[in-house]
Amino acid sequence: MLHILQRSLIILATVLLSFTTYAQNSINGIVKSKYDDEALVGANVVLLPLSKGSTTNVSGQFTLDNIPNGEYQIKVSYVGFKTEERSITLTEDRSFFFFLEKDKLIGEEVVVSAIRADKLAPITQTTLTDQEIKSVFNGQDGAFVLEQLTPSIQVNSDAGTRFTNYGSMRLRGIDQGRINITLNGVPLNDMIDQGVFFSNFTDITRSMESVQVQRGVGTSTNGTASYAGSIGYESEDINTENPEATVTLLGGSFNTWQGTAEVKTGMMENNTAFYTRLSRTYSDGYRDHSGSDAYSFFFSGGWFGEKDIIKINGFNGRTKNDLAYSPVPESLIEEDPRTNVNNPNDIDDFGQSLLQLEHTHFFNENSTLTSSAYYGAAGGDFPFTYNVDSVTLASINYPLFNDHYGVMSYFNQKYTDIEWTTGVHAYRFNRENIEQMVPNFDNPYYQDQSIKDEISGFAKATYRIGDFSILGDIQARFVTLDMIPDTDFLGADRSIPTYDWTFINPKIGVTYEITPSLNAYASYGRSGREPTRSNYLGDTQINLGNIDSLQNQNLVQPEYVNDFETGVRFNTKKAKVNFNAFYMDFENEIAPIGEFIPQYFIQLYENQEASFRRGIELDWQLALVEKLQIRGNATYMQSIISEYSPEGSNEVFKDIKTPYSPEYFANITLQYQAFENFGASIHTRFVGKSYTTLTNDENFVLPSYSVTNVQLFSNIGQHYRVELDINNILSEQYYTDGGPVGNEMGYFVQAPAHFYATFIAKF
Repeated sequence: MLHILQRSLIILATVLLSFTTYAQNSINGIVKSKYDDEALVGANVVLLPLSKGSTTNVSGQFTLDNIPNGEYQIKVSYVGFKTEERSITLTEDRSFFFFLEKDKLIGEEVVVSAIRADKLAPITQTTLTDQEIKSVFNGQDGAFVLEQLTPSIQVNSDAGTRFTNYGSMRLRGIDQGRINITLNGVPLNDMIDQGVFFSNFTDITRSMESVQVQRGVGTSTNGTASYAGSIGYESEDINTENPEATVTLLGGSFNTWQGTAEVKTGMMENNTAFYTRLSRTYSDGYRDHSGSDAYSFFFSGGWFGEKDIIKINGFNGRTKNDLAYSPVPESLIEEDPRTNVNNPNDIDDFGQSLLQLEHTHFFNENSTLTSSAYYGAAGGDFPFTYNVDSVTLASINYPLFNDHYGVMSYFNQKYTDIEWTTGVHAYRFNRENIEQMVPNFDNPYYQDQSIKDEISGFAKATYRIGDFSILGDIQARFVTLDMIPDTDFLGADRSIPTYDWTFINPKIGVTYEITPSLNAYASYGRSGREPTRSNYLGDTQINLGNIDSLQNQNLVQPEYVNDFETGVRFNTKKAKVNFNAFYMDFENEIAPIGEFIPQYFIQLYENQEASFRRGIELDWQLALVEKLQIRGNATYMQSIISEYSPEGSNEVFKDIKTPYSPEYFANITLQYQAFENFGASIHTRFVGKSYTTLTNDENFVLPSYSVTNVQLFSNIGQHYRVELDINNILSEQYYTDGGPVGNEMGYFVQAPAHFYATFIAKF
């Protein structure tokens, strides 16, 4: 019936328009990059044969007025992008969307697209453009940027500044060791313990072109399992027309300062282009002796031929952090919120580096082969000072050193209705764990080695039929882990069998494009994850307390998640809204619920009973009026473990709430461009309460909190910009992490009102 009514209205409109041959009409639209969905400012729009033209504004919008009925060609062009032409018949006002493809071949786009979801994929995702990242970025470590811009991410800051030093991140309440993180397709996770520490390479976000966060299993990726989700970084676009030089200086509370210099050559006559960045960061931290002293370097260069691109990407970072990883008892916080119970002598010295060589060959515009080889390294000192007696201190250093070698290759083929990609990835990851008494560094009393190997492959395809897009994706991972103990330390010639796992991870989904600006999707994905080294050891050592249990690989089994996602996405020139629901069903989730062996301070891990997480997420951007923008995100989530019985107890707890999993998250930001060169924004974040124990003891709870930040910014001419960030402007005392400390609750206190001022010069 509705279809008949629609056709009748169209016929009626056609009859009426036949009497208005000389009617005047308008054409309006928006022009964006097909790759990153970013508005293209200053694109040329020409209507032929009238030669009537316009250019797009800061939102990518254009308007052509007073156009008679007739047949025309719309021609849209932009430097560095392929020109697009469309034939139209105009009998009324019309609106169009143009998504232009880049004309120049960009190597990192091809690599990243192989493991990223496109905008119509049936994957719950948020892709952040360079412009969106810079709207909140002022030099802070990567996790603190993502927390504000994407749903369901919570981040703790050991130092309390939410700028640098160590921070831990959770996605949908799941720890960062279960989040896959890559840069241009190269894994950044420590393969043995599976975590990522952004403080090892400070300021790296400044050198990123885009970031995609996939929540849930998502598409196939490289490295550790995408269990809670994945975060894919794309490095700075070096294939640009003009050279640039940028200097950024920041200073603020807690003796925080940062200096950064960036140089980009643009494309030179010999078809090469380069980018480099050097940063230095220092802060005393909010909490006592929680400072950081760091430098980082990033480099990217490439040669761009007609059908080949050769690129090299790399970074090196090193940081000395005053350690503040222990929660502080509430009684000490009441005396002094800045208390840090870690010893002031404990200052680590840790670094991480990466080098990637990449080759892309274009057989034609629809067939591409990209291959990379990479080497990553990480290592440094991690001291722990303790009291021998009431007057004597001693210190143990726990250095570790990683070497990570890998290769990967992808082939992509596009047809009219189908696109498919297949890829392989292989790596070896060597870890050396050492323990030594300070200052006797030359004679460690303990030294072991771990070797992890993996070969994985995936194939995925998208088939478009009418308004439907169907995605199929399957990945196979073959993983082995060897742990080689220190036999001198054990006092016996003991060995550990090789651990091996095979994972088959399928994903399937469908998207229905209701209109060009509205689509709905549903998907299912399954992912398996192997235990970490520490899951087996329950400690940093292989010793007499765990060597017997290590003979049994099945003591801790792999964990699995079955992930169901569905959502609706709406995107127009004034509104962008994503709404989704999820249900994650977990099998054999690994948790520290096994036996505690006090003489060796070992907490063994085991697989817990079935659990699930379910919820809804909302992500939006609104431009209701020309100078006011509103963006934000919100999450409501339930996270339940079916049953838990403490080790050595007959008591059984049922349907308990998973620790560190708040039910509510929300971010909202209002940005007002008061004048052409001046604006302000206000951001508020709310996080609900969460339990910290598996017994859901009300005495050990992280309370809910809300915090408000303000930013003022001004552009001075074409080359200069100043920003003032005032964080926690209402000086709320709030905690983002914690846990039981003896018989009372311990917290990580975050800083009261503080500020950072930034000056940027760009030429």
